[in-house]
Amino acid sequence: MSNSDLGKDFELSSDNSCQLLRIRKDLIPNYYILAFPKTQGKPNPEEVSDMLTLGTSHAQKLAEEFVGDPEAFTVLYSGYSARREKGWHVHIVLLGNRWKKACLYMILSGKNLAQAFGLRKDDASRIR
Repeated sequence: MSNSDLGKDFELSSDNSCQLLRIRKDLIPNYYILAFPKTQGKPNPEEVSDMLTLGTSHAQKLAEEFVGDPEAFTVLYSGYSARREKGWHVHIVLLGNRWKKACLYMILSGKNLAQAFGLRKDDASRIR
């Protein structure tokens, strides 16, 4: 995989597309998302499945290229009620070891606690 895949549209079985983007955050290095453009509306269950499969495939390629281990990654999908930002996307985080995974979960837990307490922007629906 090369950087030429970043920002590229990938076709789903429905003929809709998604895009692989690199997210540059100091707290979470080697962070990418596979995003379903909001202009296409809400993905159907098959499109979500396609995105998860495509996300895992790209995660393996990225992890092999940048970490040297095709299994050193985490893939996360947040449904509508559990995400902060509008839009559908699959998170891909490259990991090198157990410590990096522990740090990722610590950061994610802090972000979610801040959102739960209303200290951080949250676009998720309010289902109780």
